[in-house]
Amino acid sequence: MPESKYTNQTTPSDLLSTTYKIAKLLVNKLHEHLHLKYHYSVKDSVSLAKDLTKLKINEHHRMITFDIKDLNFNIPITETLAITKHLLSEYNEEQITTQILMLLESVLQQNYFSFQDNTYQPEKGVSMGSPISNTVAEIFLQYLENTHLKHILESKQIIFYTSYVNDVLMIYNTKYTTPETIHQHINKIHPNLQFTPSHKNNNSLCFLDLLLIRQPNKIEIDIYRKPTTTDTAINYTSNHPNEHKMAAYHYQTNRMTSLPLTTDREKTEWQKILTIAKNNNFPVHLITRLKRHTQQKTHTNNPDNKTK
Repeated sequence: MPESKYTNQTTPSDLLSTTYKIAKLLVNKLHEHLHLKYHYSVKDSVSLAKDLTKLKINEHHRMITFDIKDLNFNIPITETLAITKHLLSEYNEEQITTQILMLLESVLQQNYFSFQDNTYQPEKGVSMGSPISNTVAEIFLQYLENTHLKHILESKQIIFYTSYVNDVLMIYNTKYTTPETIHQHINKIHPNLQFTPSHKNNNSLCFLDLLLIRQPNKIEIDIYRKPTTTDTAINYTSNHPNEHKMAAYHYQTNRMTSLPLTTDREKTEWQKILTIAKNNNFPVHLITRLKRHTQQKTHTNNPDNKTK
């Protein structure tokens, strides 16, 4: 297969790959034997929101996000295999290390894709849609963070850093560094990776599904929706199972009650959820009952949460 120079790739469904089941097995085995630390990775938006709202900031602190361009297509396979081998050998016998590496190399060779009726297999990158893609990316990024960024993250220049797959959030101190300096530095950590910055706008910045709002000495949280978001959901009158029709509202109410929103922002979000439900012919009492049940469950699981 010829090497590709294209970035607009049409990736075949990884479900059809001969290594799909092996990849699913390997994800569990890698997490079992690698002991990844996740010092700088965020689990989800709720965990991030709780961390940020506890943070004390001052007039010198600024927020910035970076997007790693085409991360999956730029992970160096040979280098990542060497990193994985080193990590495995620290905690496992040689036989286990050899077996896992042999399977991992076989899976990572299935990174082919199609473009204009041709099939390609690049020398770098992992297959989009593979169960193992995120784990391989995490192995590579954790190595870079621990070897190239750790000394900066532990200094006064950066007071907060977290990443989620190819998205990075930083809060830096303008007394010690600038966004240009940070951008130049992280763009030099590996030739395959290119970081694209995004600065705050009107004292706010979006990250994951959150809107981060900078106040004088703290950061507040709101829910972010893209400008292209519509109110379209599965209509209540449609011939779908109830669990399918209610899924979107389960997610939205759970997010609303789990995030540390101010009282006013929670009220605004609740009205948005009700509007979406009404526009899709849902009885209001169903959504209200769901909210009450979700609040009870949230406060039971998180007794430290204040009753809103």
